[in-house]
Amino acid sequence: MSTEEQPSLWKYYVLKAVIAALILFVGYEVFIDKPSPEAPALTQEELDNLSGDIELIEEDPDPVEDTPAPEAKPEAASGPPVDEAPPAAATEPPPNLVELVQPIVGTGEELPPEAIDGYEGVTFDKLASFPYEVPLDPVTNKVELAKLNAQIPERIKSLDKKPVAIRGFMLPLKVENGLVTELLIMRDQSMCCFGTVPKINEWINIRMAGEGVQPIMDQAITLMGQLKVGEVLENDYLVGIYEMEGDRMIGPLDL
Repeated sequence: MSTEEQPSLWKYYVLKAVIAALILFVGYEVFIDKPSPEAPALTQEELDNLSGDIELIEEDPDPVEDTPAPEAKPEAASGPPVDEAPPAAATEPPPNLVELVQPIVGTGEELPPEAIDGYEGVTFDKLASFPYEVPLDPVTNKVELAKLNAQIPERIKSLDKKPVAIRGFMLPLKVENGLVTELLIMRDQSMCCFGTVPKINEWINIRMAGEGVQPIMDQAITLMGQLKVGEVLENDYLVGIYEMEGDRMIGPLDL
């Protein structure tokens, strides 16, 4: 074959290969990748006929085993058994209530001292057991004085001019040669320690007989003498309702 014929032959083989490739591609599109025609849809009557041939299978439920009910236990009786005797505490009588009563200590009520050598024991709980209104103005006539005296109960007036023994705290008013000749005996130490003014029925103005008594201000003492109940005036002003002519004093060590 000549050199002039070789290019023509090469072109022939190339063209033949291209044609074969086109044939294969067209055949694949036509016969392989061509979509298939859609199937016709079923009618309602055909669907009903098909559903009639379907059988439903019912599964048997699991058998439930009957559990026997628990036997009821007899309830225990709330009370003690009939054959058992009651406890001893239930048969014993209740203790005597008098034995359970204990003396009350620290109630604030002062116990009166016992009679000492014929002096009746009294307390400030009794002497200060009633209200008394102190006038601010001078008492200038007997009518006003009678109204003041009417505030004092008869149980207190019955102690007038009686020998009594009273316990309280000393506030010296007059001291001579180291001995107290005039003093106040008060219910507590509020006036001495705190400057609190006591009520008018919470102190007694005392004048001691003889040379006087030792000053004892930090402990309670007992003074004996004749008590006077009634209004005490100085320059027409009310300064007290109790006075005493003191006979003697006993200190805390002698009580």
